[in-house]
Amino acid sequence: MNEETIEARNVLVTFASPAEGESLEQILCSADWSLHFARTFAEAQAALRSFSFGVVLCGGRFADGHGWKDVLNVIHRIPNPPQLIVADRLADEALWAEVLNLGGYDLVATPFEPKEVLRVLPMAWDFWQRESARAEVRRKPPKLAEQWYPATGRALAAGTDY
Repeated sequence: MNEETIEARNVLVTFASPAEGESLEQILCSADWSLHFARTFAEAQAALRSFSFGVVLCGGRFADGHGWKDVLNVIHRIPNPPQLIVADRLADEALWAEVLNLGGYDLVATPFEPKEVLRVLPMAWDFWQRESARAEVRRKPPKLAEQWYPATGRALAAGTDY
């Protein structure tokens, strides 16, 4: 497995409740995911600034009053940002629409349904991988266009005298 794949499997899990994190660990114990936990908004911020994550799975609220929108604001400032999945016991269509409209990837209900987690998490990771690849292509300088010059019988880079 190459370094990119290992890095992409990193998931930041931000829940104020240890029980939700333990539930997620049980669901993903047989899968190839590396879970990193942050119990406070400050811990989540520090982790996002220090490490590369492909996905962030975030509970609705921290004990200090910060919530998933605060985490999303931090994510939006990261080059190659991870995908945000919000997890909330009050998951409904209105919250789902809000998550998507603000730039999150998806919403899942708690307590976790194993099939749902095992469906959504890999899809978010795959989407992050595709976005990372697109961003890499955009960062590469464009190749010089070549033009065929019949008089010389060869192609020359644009802007080259022949």
